[in-house]
Amino acid sequence: MRPRPFVNRQRDRIDQTTGLPLLASALADLPKMIRENAAERQLGIISLAIVPDPQLLRQSTDAIHKLRILASRQILATVRPQDRVYTVNQEEWLIIQPNLISSAAPMLAMIRLRDSLMAISGQTGSISHLPRLALGAAIWPDHGDDALFLVQSARIARLLAAQGSPDIRTYQPSMESEGENEHGLLAELRQALSDNHGLALYLQPQVDIVSGRCIGAEALLRWQRSNGEWVAPPRILEAIDRLGERQTFNRWLLHQAPQIQKQLVEQGIDIVLSLNLSANDLLDVELPDMIGQALATWDLPPQKFLLEITETMMIEESWQVMDVLNRLRQLGLRLSIDDFGTGYAGMGYLQRLPVQEVKIDQVFVRQVVDSDKAREIIASVIQLASKLGMTIVAEGVETKETLDELQALGCRFAQGYLFSPALALPDFIIWCKANLTSGK
Repeated sequence: MRPRPFVNRQRDRIDQTTGLPLLASALADLPKMIRENAAERQLGIISLAIVPDPQLLRQSTDAIHKLRILASRQILATVRPQDRVYTVNQEEWLIIQPNLISSAAPMLAMIRLRDSLMAISGQTGSISHLPRLALGAAIWPDHGDDALFLVQSARIARLLAAQGSPDIRTYQPSMESEGENEHGLLAELRQALSDNHGLALYLQPQVDIVSGRCIGAEALLRWQRSNGEWVAPPRILEAIDRLGERQTFNRWLLHQAPQIQKQLVEQGIDIVLSLNLSANDLLDVELPDMIGQALATWDLPPQKFLLEITETMMIEESWQVMDVLNRLRQLGLRLSIDDFGTGYAGMGYLQRLPVQEVKIDQVFVRQVVDSDKAREIIASVIQLASKLGMTIVAEGVETKETLDELQALGCRFAQGYLFSPALALPDFIIWCKANLTSGK
């Protein structure tokens, strides 16, 4: 394989099999790339490794060399022209991505790399399949400024990805602090998923700004440990993924949500219930069948549920996700893009997704009174979404001034502490009845 023009040609920094620069070159190049990175852009470091299995370990040296060459070519063909690829050892590669517009970009790149590499199965001669892959990423400046530290962070994320599900991870400092308390948390969460103790869905009202009526509610995950500690939702979901229990959690979610909707109907509260899904959830081809079965079991119309898609930047380029989204729409479920306004490639993106709702990220909502830029962004989103026939919901509304500004911009629906925090189901029912805001 011919190396790229940027390769350091010192012999001790070139892998003789693939022609790629070695880790030493990456550590030498990275500080300069950070200095040259465009202002207000980010830089990603991806560690990609083949997780060996018995079949791979039985291969000849020549077969391993052929696999490394083929995998290296596939990586080079998958990344952007400005990205740089390095080899760390026989099973690991490093990719540096300069000038990223979003912190979600490395995750999208890892999905592309994984899918691209798995597609070379059967092309490796005596190796009939490619073993499992593990990928981890770190982001500058979010995860530090030091080149070695950033590379180490990406490799730590990749190491944890190799140890279990999911096989793609982004570095978090908590990855290095799995002490006794973390082990205890994981064990207790596994038990909570098993016996349905402690986990709960709280409901935050979504309100029609004009009429003041509650037209929906977002179901938000809550978990209180046996010691009384409330665990933050992102930490719960991260722990679920570390346990490899995402499908177990989704089954729990699809058991709880219909029960909640049934109780609301019995109380005369006719609203749409919104559930959050991650991009990893949408890579699960069994998800539409699970949801369809849950709806049939509880005899509930799909129109009473809306699925909020998070991490929107990752969705556009994955045909698997698009297939799952289309199957969910065929079930009759409504779809929403959550946190819109951050981490997306362009608003034309809305035209290519089968979604009916856009939720404006609270980062912009909270600045709408004082920031011209925030107002312009919100106005643009509202204008485009309205032309496409989509519902627009503003998140994080905390003051009357914010609400008035949103209404002036043409936003019809909102949620936030101005109306109510997320409430346990009995309290939500009381809130709805006290405010006489049951929707249509």
